[in-house]
Amino acid sequence: MKIIMRKPRTIFQALILCLLLTGAPALINLTAHAEEPPPDTDSAHTFTTLDSLFTRYQPYLENISAHEPVYFLRGVNPEKSKFQLSMKYRFINPSMSLSQQYPWTRGFYFAYTQTSFWDLKSDSRPFDDTSYKPEAFFLSPNLFSGSGFNHLFLQTGYQHISNGKDDDASRSTNIIYIYPIFIFMHQKSGYGFMIAPKIWIDSNNNAYDNPDLFDYWGYFDLGFKFGKADGAVFETHWRKASKGDSFTADLTFPIDGLFPTHLQIYLHAQYADSLAESLLNYRQRTHAMRLGVSIVR
Repeated sequence: MKIIMRKPRTIFQALILCLLLTGAPALINLTAHAEEPPPDTDSAHTFTTLDSLFTRYQPYLENISAHEPVYFLRGVNPEKSKFQLSMKYRFINPSMSLSQQYPWTRGFYFAYTQTSFWDLKSDSRPFDDTSYKPEAFFLSPNLFSGSGFNHLFLQTGYQHISNGKDDDASRSTNIIYIYPIFIFMHQKSGYGFMIAPKIWIDSNNNAYDNPDLFDYWGYFDLGFKFGKADGAVFETHWRKASKGDSFTADLTFPIDGLFPTHLQIYLHAQYADSLAESLLNYRQRTHAMRLGVSIVR
């Protein structure tokens, strides 16, 4: 079939003809894409889960990641139950030109950790104390690769710590810290070993509510961790202070390693012999054994 193109009679007709000819491929391409259903949708192009629909409107979720452990632990003495929530958020998009030109900018984070001490023995189940710990920090990429310790990361930042209470129960402080993290990991077996000393100084400590906090809390924490990526992990922390030493130990194990299950959580045991475990009662020593579950260890 022979198509005859007539000569346009006006400039307007010529313009319309050009737009049709040049825009047709784009229109065809757009139509083709429109026929492809978005991810997590059914044949009617509706989202099959609320989570997938919500995520479609949250392009920055990939910047959120784990920070401190996340757990719920019931005390052998229920008065000493405890849970913790934590996350961090990367400020700068690693795929944009700034990060490409200056890779170190990918290491800036904001983080938030909340640690609550829950009295599950009393009738009203009150929270005894909660520590709110926002912080801003820089976390370096791996600074070392070789035999022995094949990973070295350096974290340094500023953290505010308070319990949100008023009057005589108010506790608050700020610290500036440096936190080198030495890790050896055997890639094939998944076994890893970590030593992480953390050193800090106080900044604008509340001299009225907790003037002697650091006599009990100290200025140094030595963290040690050993375990298998898909198995048990054992972690300890030792703090040195003028009023005495503090020690905590955590053991976690994936629940599906003990018996077949579809649950993706860790069984978690914690022992604490610690001064200043909570801000409110920082002068008291806590002795506690706790059992529970965690999702980040």
